[in-house]
Parts: sequence; structure tokens; C-alpha cells
Amino acid sequence: MSDIEVSELAKMVKAPVDVLMRQLKRAGVEVSSPEDKITDAQKLMLLEGMRESVDDAPASGGKKITLKSRSAAGGAKKPGIEVRRKKTLGLRKDTAPAAAAPVDVAAEARADELARQAEQARLERESLIQKAEQGRRELEASRLRRDKGMPEPEQPVETPVSEPATPEVADAPAEVEAKVAAETPVAPVESAPEVVPAPVEQAKVVEAEAKPEPVAQDNAPVETPAEVVVPVQEAAPVEAVKPAPKNPMEMTAKERHEAVTNAARRDAASALKRRPSRAKLKAEEAARAAAEAAKVAASKPAEKKAEPAKPAAPAKPGATAAPAKPGDKPASPAAVTRKDKKKIRTRERENPRGNVRGGNNRRGGKREVKVDRGEVKHGFEMPTAPVVHEIEVPATIVVTDLAQKLSIRATDIIKAMMKMGMMVTINQVIDQETAMLVTEELGHIAKPEKEMDDDALLAGVLGEGKDFAETVRPPVVTIMGHVDHGKTSLLDYIRESRVASGEAGGITQHIGAYHVDTDQGTISFLDTPGHAAFTQMRERGAQVTDIIILIVAADDGVMPQTKEAIKHAKAAGVPMIVAINKMDKDGADADRVLSELSQNEVLTEDWGGDVPVARISAKTGDGVDALLETILLVAEVQELTAAVDAPAKGTVIEASIERGRGVVATVLVREGTLRKGDILLCGTEYGRVRALFDEAGRPVKEAGPSIPVSVLGLSAAPEAGDEAFVVSDERKAREVADVRREKQRDTRFAAQQSTKLDNMLNQMESPDKQQVNLLVKGDVQGSVEAIRSELAKLSTDEIEVRIIASGVGGMNGSDIDLAAASKAIVIAFNVRADGTARKNAQESDVEIRYYSIIYDVINDVRNAMSGMLSPETKEVFTGLAEVKDVFKSSEFGQVAGCLVVDGAVRKGNPIRVLRDNVVIFEGELESLRRHRDDVKEVSLGTECGIAVKNYNDVQAGDQIEVFEYVEVARTI
Repeated sequence: MSDIEVSELAKMVKAPVDVLMRQLKRAGVEVSSPEDKITDAQKLMLLEGMRESVDDAPASGGKKITLKSRSAAGGAKKPGIEVRRKKTLGLRKDTAPAAAAPVDVAAEARADELARQAEQARLERESLIQKAEQGRRELEASRLRRDKGMPEPEQPVETPVSEPATPEVADAPAEVEAKVAAETPVAPVESAPEVVPAPVEQAKVVEAEAKPEPVAQDNAPVETPAEVVVPVQEAAPVEAVKPAPKNPMEMTAKERHEAVTNAARRDAASALKRRPSRAKLKAEEAARAAAEAAKVAASKPAEKKAEPAKPAAPAKPGATAAPAKPGDKPASPAAVTRKDKKKIRTRERENPRGNVRGGNNRRGGKREVKVDRGEVKHGFEMPTAPVVHEIEVPATIVVTDLAQKLSIRATDIIKAMMKMGMMVTINQVIDQETAMLVTEELGHIAKPEKEMDDDALLAGVLGEGKDFAETVRPPVVTIMGHVDHGKTSLLDYIRESRVASGEAGGITQHIGAYHVDTDQGTISFLDTPGHAAFTQMRERGAQVTDIIILIVAADDGVMPQTKEAIKHAKAAGVPMIVAINKMDKDGADADRVLSELSQNEVLTEDWGGDVPVARISAKTGDGVDALLETILLVAEVQELTAAVDAPAKGTVIEASIERGRGVVATVLVREGTLRKGDILLCGTEYGRVRALFDEAGRPVKEAGPSIPVSVLGLSAAPEAGDEAFVVSDERKAREVADVRREKQRDTRFAAQQSTKLDNMLNQMESPDKQQVNLLVKGDVQGSVEAIRSELAKLSTDEIEVRIIASGVGGMNGSDIDLAAASKAIVIAFNVRADGTARKNAQESDVEIRYYSIIYDVINDVRNAMSGMLSPETKEVFTGLAEVKDVFKSSEFGQVAGCLVVDGAVRKGNPIRVLRDNVVIFEGELESLRRHRDDVKEVSLGTECGIAVKNYNDVQAGDQIEVFEYVEVARTI
């Protein structure tokens, strides 16, 4: 805005020029004549000067309309009224000074608008005065009517009239402040009033409560701050009459209400006097406004830097809580917080642009200051770059776990996998490769998780090994050989027992562990099965043993399982002793046995090798003592030692579940001493040892090195061959068991996924492939393992054997339910079904087969598979006829007169026509006659007439071969 002359500014604000010049000089602006020009900065100085004069104005400035009247006749008639108006402009006393709005650049353009607003404010003030006078008259008239026309002394009554709460300023040009500054909203009509001292002896103030009608019409907001004082023309002096205080019980409801209101106003006035000083508030808010102005100036574009600097506003609207106004009730903080916040939110929706607006409701709504939404700082800032997570993916992972690792929703992963052509659920397990592909598809980095080394886990559980004194331990001897070569019989003789006679079928089907105290010393024996199905048992026996005794029958020689035992011994690197058994039988040939052994790379001492040989008879006991001496000699050469006081370490030989005892694991202790109460970790299972039993079933308290013992107390049946360790902390044992179990589950899941894919491909290639579903339950882990292995070998290209589930222990209802759902046959090996299982099996029509010999299981399953095979069609020759002559028939065409030279010729069978022993036609025998009679069969040496269907090229000398198709059952 350009500079303006003082006279023009006086015209704009409608103020005398001399008054305006005095205000300029008082504000520090030197002007000498009305033609002098003032700048925008000088206008601001003028504005600040007028504000300071407002602040310094006496506090006696009233906030209410005071009606003063005197009556010489004692109020018998209405006195003359002299109305004097006085305009005062300024800030409200009961609130913090509002921040001065910046001078608009287009102030000249707004001059007319400001003048129009000033005129409108003047008219509104006059209207208020008239309404107040009218209310006074009506109130006085009503009182006169109430008193029945009796004269009475007039009492002062206060009438709160809506007016701006601003202090009085003597000079009229103070109105310039309202014109130049921002349009500051004023308080509502019913603002808290304060009594203005009347210049007369007796004043009459009309209360709003006494006459609410005029006040109810004053709800419109007053645009310009103003204060109106209406003095009444003085009449004859009348001495003021002070009303006597009334008893509260004698007061009317209206009088009690007035008393309470006056007391509240006095309390509010006293609270207003205790407010902080204006100078302090002004200094604090000026500093705050300066900081805000600097921030705004820094963000303004370059073209605005020519604008003159604006002084800091004395107060920032809304920055400081406004002090209480007289008449306001002190509100509780909770009430203010809840109600005001709700009002602010509502007003923000109504006025989203922010800015300042005044309250105009009857209840005295306060002025609100809207903060620019762009300046509000939130605690969360949106990242400028996408967040990329780097995760490690295990072998298998659930979709929800993957989403947790990536910090995203599981539905996002499901959507991504659907786009990749995979349908998954939120709880589905996916493999590592799929999880890594999905992770990379979502923009993250995936790495395969490093598998935890089992040795590292054990090292963390067992801790650092201590040095313990080692002593000589007994040797562990494993007896291996072909079935029925006398392995168990040899142990029976050594132990003076009859184990072989108690075995089902006379064969060993469990790995047995015994220790025998002989005259030469203690020896621990492991008896392995000789049947072909127990390959893994023999392999485990070879791995945990110190010496292997290879039993070979003198009358039978080297057999397949003998060769297998030789391979296990060489693979384990264990010394071997050959025992040639059944030397007491006729036909025993030890030399043949040694020769066959040499062919399998076993050179005995008799043949120049280093393998000891003992010729024995398990039945009579010949040579058994020599065999025991040889065992101890080999053990002495090996120098077998172990620490007795160390924590026990061993190997699980066998595991089973027995009724009344629970899980029973046969553990061969290799080092240390296993005691009752120790915490034992066996593969994926752990537990505290509750009881120990030797091979005879006698309870023992401890077991030393090379001693087999049965352990009770594990959480579940471990796998045969698992390593057993005694640990000190049960919590660590549980952690290791959980990790191992998780790895085992991942491996099993990967195998299942591979099997599913293979099955899908196989079904696509051969959709007619049949399946035999089996559920295997056994008494010990080794037997179940052997049965599973042997049954899996029976699968063919046409029929697949599927083991739905397997386990150790008796059958229960859940096993039968699983078999019914999968249409499987239950194989029970040395176990029985409980009552619930039997009932469920009958209701579900599930077949349960009980076995005690393993090869019976294999044979029955093989026969069942054979019955599922489609029969094979074979061609069977029935007869041969030689053509002697050819006749013609009107019915059949050519008819061959034949002589049956081999077998028999039957009507309806397929035939072949041979000429010079070469097949020239294949067809069907249409008609067979003998002496004009139709016959079904013609035997050897009989003449007949044969008509061949759809063939008329039969010649004399041809041969007609007759055959038939027969279906033959196939076997596996």
C-alpha cells in the first residue's frame, strides 16, 4: 500500500484531523501538517500507540449500560431523560490482548468497507440504547402495576446489555484501530458485565433477569468493539435509599437468584484482579509471535521481501488461556476438556479453513483461534522409500509366520501367491523355495536359514567335558548270521536259558541285549535277527559293537544274510570272529565254509588270514569255551576303556510301549554311569529316568559302561539307534528336543511334498494304478521299521503299497478312525486292539490282521496285491484239422472237408488258416457239420465240414488251427 496523507486517513476513519495528529504524535510519529504523508510502518506505530493507550486506560471503564435518573417528585412521575452517548474502542479487559492482524496491502481498497462497517456498528449501538431504555420503561411500569399505583423508592437494578468488553478510551480517533487492524470478534451479547460508576448520586441499573425480553433480541454479534454509556438527565436530587438486608428464608425465588448471581460476579471480579500482569503476558506473547513471524517470513516467496517488516503482535490468539470473565462460573478441568474439545471438533468441521471467529451465542461462547492444519506436526512421518526386510527362511514355514517376519498382513502373501498360481490358506505350511520366491516377489530379501548343527546343540547342553579317570570296560559282542544258523541257540547255551524256544516261529525278530558273567570275565551280547527284513537292526548292531561273531552253519554254508553281515562288519570297521556252528550234524563241512568265506573276502587264520575261527556246537556246547576265550583275547588287544564317573552316554537299541509301564527304551551304555533320576535326552524325546531294569526284568539302581538296561520315564518312544545323553538341565533338554523335532518335521514334510508330486506324475502317467493302504502297529520300534521297509519293497508298476501310519504300542480308537478314513488294512504285529478299537472296527468295517511272524505279514500282503492284479489272457491250442477237399454251399459258400489230426475242433472258437505252415488268415469257425448235422465238437480222427466266416480261399492241403483264450491269475 502506498503512503497516504494525514487528512485522507482522517476522512477514511471519519475522525477530526487535529485529533488524529495528536494520536500520531503520542505514538511517536512526527507530523507537522495534515498534508504530511505517513507510511505503513508509521500506521503500525499509530496502531500500537492506540493499543497502549487502551491498556493504560483507567479500570473504571464500565461494561454495562448505566441508566441514571433523578426525580424531584419522589418517583411519582417519569423524569425527563437525557441520553448521552460516548463511543469507546479498545481491547477487552477480561481477555488477553489479541494479536494485531497484519496491515493489508490493499488497505485503501478496504477503506470504504471499514467505513461502512463503522456506520453499521454505530446504528447497532443506537439500537441497543433504545432497547435498553424501552426495557427500563417496561420494568418500571410493571412494578408500578404490581404495587397498585403506590409510590415507592426506586431501587438500583442492573441490566446486562450486550456490549463489547473493551476499556474506555477518551479520544475518538481510537476507532482507527478497529478500522486498520484485523476485524477482531467481540464477546457475545450476554458477556459478563461490570458495574460502571455512575456520575450521579443514585443510579438505576436494569438487570437482564428482570426483563429478558429486550435481551433475547440481542443475539446478533457486534462487529466493532464499543462501549455505550447512557447517562440520564439529572432531575431533582433524591437521597439514595439503601435496602435493608432480607432474611434468606423470606426472599422470593427471584431475589435469591439475584443474590446468588451478584455473589458469583463478585467472585469473578476478584479472580480477575489476581490474573497475571499485562506486561508479562505481552512480553511472553511478543516473543512467541516474533518466532512465528520469523518462521513465516522464511517460508514466503522471494517477491514478498519488499513488504515492510511487521512488529510482533502483543499476543497470539489462542496461545495463552484467557483469564476468567466476571460472571463466569469456574469450570472443572475435566468438563472443559471433554465439552470444549467436542465443540472445537464440531467447529473445525464447520470452518475447515481455520482463522479466527467469534462466538455469538447467548451463553457467551468464547472466541476461537484456528490453527493452520498445514503447520500441525504429527509423530509419524510416512517413509519416503519402501522398507525392505531381509529374513531367513527355514526349510518349512507357515504363511502367518512368514507374514510376521515381513511385517505385513498374511492376506498380502496369499494374494501374491494367487498371482503366482498357488492357492494357499493362512495356516498352510509352504516349503523354503516357495517362501523365498514369494518374499522376493513382494520386494524383500530372503536367505535360506542355516541349519543348526546337532553337535553344536549338544555342546551347548553338555557343556565343556571334564577329564574323568578311565577304566577297562567289558566288550560288546554282536552275533550275526543267516536265519536258523544258531545265533540265539548259542546265546541260550551261554546264558543257560531257552530264548529261542520262546521266539515266534523259532526265529529272532527283536534285537536282544544281554550281559553274561563268565569265568573269563563279563561280556555283553547283542542278538540280531537273521531274517532279511531286519537289515537295519543288523546295521545298528554292527555300529554299536566292539566285536562281531559271524555264525555260519557247517551244513548250509554262506547264505545271503551271511554276506550282508560281512558287509556290515567291514563298513563299521569292527573285528570279526567266525564261528562255524552245527559241527555235530552229519554232512558238516567246515572246509567248504572257509572256502566260501574266502570268496567273500574273509580270510581266516586257517587260510593265512587274520580272522579267528571257532568250530562249535550250540546244541552240545562243544567249542563254546574256546570261543569265549577268543572274544576276551580280541577285546584285550583292543584295550577297551571308558570313564565310569562321567555323565552317561549310550545308544538306544530298541524302544517299545508296554501296558502298565509306558515307554520302555533299551539303552546300551557306552560311557559313564546311568542312574535313576537322571535327565536323559534320546533324539527327539527326553525325560527323567523313573526306573532301570536289566535284561531279566530285575530293577537296578545304575548301569555302567557296556551294560544294556531298560529305561522308563521318557516322554515318547525314541527311534532305535538314537544317541542317549544325560544332561543336567531339563529346560535345555526340552529345547534341544524341540529343535530336533522341528527339523524332523521339516524333513518329513519335504519328503511328503516330493511324494505328492511323484504320485501326481505317476497318476498322470498311469491313472489306473491301484493302491494298498496299510496301517502298521508293532510291539517294538525295530519290528515296525523292518515291516515298513519290507512292505515298501512290494510295490510294483501296477500296485503301490502305501503305509498310512505306523507306530509302537496297542491300537486305539483313533488308529481305527484313521484306517476307516483312508480305507486301510490294519496290521498288528505282536499287539492287540483295545475294546474301543474293536468296536470302532466292527462299525466301520475295518479289517484288522494279527501277526507274530514277520514273513507271514509279507506273504499275506503279497497275496492281497496279487488278487488285485488284472488276470492275464493266454492263448491255448485245442485242435488241428487238415483240408482234404473243398465243396461249395449255397448257404456258406466254400466248405472245407477236413480230417481232425490233433486235439478237437469246437464250434465258435477262433481259427487260423495255415498254408505251407504260414498263417494266411485269422478268423472264426462259422459252421461245423458232420454228415449234414450241426455239431459243437469234433474229436481226433473224425471227418467234418468246416465253414470259415468271411473267407472263401480255402484250398486242399491247407491246415486249420483251432485255439481259445484263457484268463490266468497273476502273482507278484
